[in-house]
Amino acid sequence: MTGPLAHISEEYLLSLYYKEGDSRYVGELLSRYTMRLLGVSMKYLKDEDEAQDMVQQVFVKALQEIGKYKIDNFGGWLYRIAQNACISYIRAKKHFVEDMALKCTPADESLNEAEHWKVEQHYEYLQQALAALKEDQKVCVELFYLHKKSYQEIADSTDYTLKEVKSNIQNGKRNLKILIEQIKKDAKYV
Repeated sequence: MTGPLAHISEEYLLSLYYKEGDSRYVGELLSRYTMRLLGVSMKYLKDEDEAQDMVQQVFVKALQEIGKYKIDNFGGWLYRIAQNACISYIRAKKHFVEDMALKCTPADESLNEAEHWKVEQHYEYLQQALAALKEDQKVCVELFYLHKKSYQEIADSTDYTLKEVKSNIQNGKRNLKILIEQIKKDAKYV
């Protein structure tokens, strides 16, 4: 550790923050935990790019929350934030896939007739929405969610940079939800 605050203990940095409210003390603490948070995020997410993004999200969350609590064990508190954020991210990703009917196709034999029709409708909405996406978003969303490719694998197999892949997936996911809702709404009026 280098820098003007490197020699100050974690406990004293916390006390200075609570006394003065200066976020540079929290910044010093966060910088000390960057690699550990990356390790925790990698453990859960298994993707370096997603893990790096998660570390940034944990930093933001920590900065938003630290003033609300009296923290005695900064490392433990930060670890819990990272763990919860990773689990939430995994759940959200899983629910998105399930919600978009990517795990259940119309050919699923275990469904009764009403469930089969509902899944078939949802699958049809998904197909229409995918077809309506911009091509770069469509390619990245399909590779990520349908083919379970990582950001890096998508970048390697396309002409997109890693940053473009992330952006295409994020925007594609958002636009897919909007398109499906619009398609459902339009279908009610037909």
